[in-house]
Amino acid sequence: MLAFDEWLILMLTCLAGAASPGPSVVVLIRSVTSTGVLAGIMFGISHGLGILIYAGLVSLGLVSLLFLSPWLFLTIQLIGIGFLIWIGVNMITAGIRTGWAIPDQPDINALHATSITALPYWAHVRDGFLIAFLNPKIAVFFTAIFSQFLTAGQPMLIRMQMAATAWIVDTLWYILLAMIFGVPVILRWFRFYANRINVIMGCIMLFLAVIIAYSILVRSDQLLSV
Repeated sequence: MLAFDEWLILMLTCLAGAASPGPSVVVLIRSVTSTGVLAGIMFGISHGLGILIYAGLVSLGLVSLLFLSPWLFLTIQLIGIGFLIWIGVNMITAGIRTGWAIPDQPDINALHATSITALPYWAHVRDGFLIAFLNPKIAVFFTAIFSQFLTAGQPMLIRMQMAATAWIVDTLWYILLAMIFGVPVILRWFRFYANRINVIMGCIMLFLAVIIAYSILVRSDQLLSV
């Protein structure tokens, strides 16, 4: 097992990575506001499984197989961008369909469920897993972190501990966020302004997709020349 101080550093580093804002938080907010806290929890669990795949590959030393195939790495990234765009467009169209106007003095006790497009639970599980799995940069992140702790001939138990730490931290973080966004007062406000929030977050999602696509294009020549 890792020494406690080493494990603590690893855990805090994984927490910092999980807490960094990005597309996952945007989709989580949609899950909670549209379907409820349970949907957000399911999102968090499936997101953690996506993280576990990359953390496991890195800890076992198998991630090199991904890096040896630049085309595979690039293809997964492009599919991920397409997924972000698809979610963003769906959020914008859902917000536009329900209308933009809101009362001047909203009643925070009203949920206005008719303005929210609830998704089936399996859709939240799908979104949580895919938004993590279709981001192979996570493998790069864990390679940078785990390389500080991995040594030649290291016991399998330590490698499993590192992967499990990343998985549990990510899962618990998104479950915590789901519970925060699910606080009744916060949830009522999110649901009351659901139409505008859908449009705004959809635009944010598209913006993030463009930024990620640009960064991929900038580095694609270097990646494919390997």
